[in-house]
Amino acid sequence: MLLKKSLIIACCVFSSSVFATRWFEAEVLIFKQRPAPYLQEDFSLKYDQIKTQNSKDLLTPAFIEHARQDCLNGDRRLNTDSLTEQLTANHPHSNVCDDSIDFMASYSMLPVIPYAKVREDTEQIYLLAPEQLQFAQQRQQLDRKGLTPLLHTGWRFPEASKAAADSIKLFAGQRLSTQQNHDQYADLLDLVTANKQAFPVITHTTPSWELTGLMKIYVRHYLYINADFDISKKLANGDYEKARFSQFKRVISGEIHYFDHPRMGMIVQIRRYNH
Repeated sequence: MLLKKSLIIACCVFSSSVFATRWFEAEVLIFKQRPAPYLQEDFSLKYDQIKTQNSKDLLTPAFIEHARQDCLNGDRRLNTDSLTEQLTANHPHSNVCDDSIDFMASYSMLPVIPYAKVREDTEQIYLLAPEQLQFAQQRQQLDRKGLTPLLHTGWRFPEASKAAADSIKLFAGQRLSTQQNHDQYADLLDLVTANKQAFPVITHTTPSWELTGLMKIYVRHYLYINADFDISKKLANGDYEKARFSQFKRVISGEIHYFDHPRMGMIVQIRRYNH
């Protein structure tokens, strides 16, 4: 009887370990390509807007905290004290770096590497801290080639099917719109509905940021990456030119994968985390 109970317990422990959720970490480095004057682009193509209402936004809290730390360190763009208050206060910055400041509005250009604290848990999806990123060599190669990084970040996430996996909202680069966008700052989640077209179109609507879009990583026997981004630039006449980056790829964990586009490039690695 005792042996039977021991076998049942052992089977339960084995079963729980076999079906435990696997975790991965993704590292992403996005950069701008050099202008290619020889490239003939079709400006007549149209595509659907990337819908981000149900996406997970890990970057906004990170950029807010990044700006808060800058404020505490005395960054003048975030200092709302008068000169008299600055001269008379013992701690001129510590009492104004609170939620009364619109930290996102302080950015004309977003940091390339968002701030995040070091974490090692598997409780919920979270952003990697700068010191946990591993693409230092790739960044150096971009610098030597004169290419401009837009975003270098990563996140840890549990294994999930295509239907259950989170789409991660990514945005970077220069601020193009001066108006606050509720979808940009408040909603923290996503849905991919993009046409597969890479050519730019002319739009009279001002995009929020130079780069905006979604990335979904999911498992279906293999790892898959589904990425949809718009990369925009302002034209001399005041309109904006928006190009769609839309790519889908099956990948292998541990390998470094390159995604190419006339306007941007992306380097991605998905690594096993707790298995």
